[in-house]
Amino acid sequence: MGSTKSMSTSSDQGLHPMSVTVGMSRLLFVRLRSLGDTVLMTPALAVAKRCPGLQVGVVIEEPFHEVLVDNPHIDQLFVIRQSRNKLFARLQALRAIRSFRPDGVIDLHGGSTSALLSRLSRAAMRIGYAQNRHTRFYTEEVPHSSRIWGKERVHTVEHQLSPLKHLGFPVDPVPPLHARLSSDDVVEVRGMLGKLGVTGEFILIHPGAAFATKQWEAQRFSELANQLAEQGYPVVFTIGPGETSVLEAVHKGCVAAVRFVDPQSIRKFSALASLCRLYIGNDTGTTHIAAALGKKIAVIFGSSDSSVWHPWGVPYRMLRSDLPCIPCPGYYCLHYDEPRCIRSIEVSTVLEAVLTLL
Repeated sequence: MGSTKSMSTSSDQGLHPMSVTVGMSRLLFVRLRSLGDTVLMTPALAVAKRCPGLQVGVVIEEPFHEVLVDNPHIDQLFVIRQSRNKLFARLQALRAIRSFRPDGVIDLHGGSTSALLSRLSRAAMRIGYAQNRHTRFYTEEVPHSSRIWGKERVHTVEHQLSPLKHLGFPVDPVPPLHARLSSDDVVEVRGMLGKLGVTGEFILIHPGAAFATKQWEAQRFSELANQLAEQGYPVVFTIGPGETSVLEAVHKGCVAAVRFVDPQSIRKFSALASLCRLYIGNDTGTTHIAAALGKKIAVIFGSSDSSVWHPWGVPYRMLRSDLPCIPCPGYYCLHYDEPRCIRSIEVSTVLEAVLTLL
């Protein structure tokens, strides 16, 4: 295996990946968590498999592994199970990782756990972003993605491709996103919709979000759904586990024609989204699943950077504020008594965008 210096030189010269993976037979990606990031890493997995004979493994936490099960570009999936004893769960995963005997590890996550797993994997080549906190655990630091791609704004798909591009893998053309879709799940969800009276295509709305600064108000989702229903469009709402209160708040303001599906697992949501005509949601992980399934999307942005997180590879309309404080970390509003970024977006604006896509 080449030295760190020779790897960097190969990347600069844009050589075929075999020039940087001589002697490498197994490459491990460490992603851990975040539904959106996990979906947006799938092009990187497809690029890695362009290297003939390379075995690809991925370390991921439960329940985000559901996105990657049966992915054709993954040879082995290492799942860190949800457990009260986090240390034990991680040690179990580490034993499995070592049995995979990776020659190289790419830390796409960048946290302390992922960096430590990379270091303890026994891989000779350990690759991570130069801006990560724990670069001492790596043998190769990846420069900032904007430098690698030669542009100021880099989408998360491109960011997660940066280590491979840096190493000389052929990233062009960038592969599409991939989301798991089970035919059994689709049949089950279709039956669920039939019981609700939904037999054809419909508009799917997911009103959840990780933070208040990304959460369009429940009342506005209700108003939007009512206006679409009045124009004859079937509308179905759903949400993820743990977000039932948001769905209940939306339900209170909706007319009877609007349908509601109980919180779904990632697998069942994917099946539901595969049947819709158009998807509406906040900047959240399920929006990227809809994109991976090729759906038209109307996405409502708040505090996050839309140039980094917009839907990838599909027709979409983005609804966002032009406040100068955007983007921000988004954990809470830093400038106002409420998150004006997301709450300044009017129902009429979203409705117009949806009708344009339809």
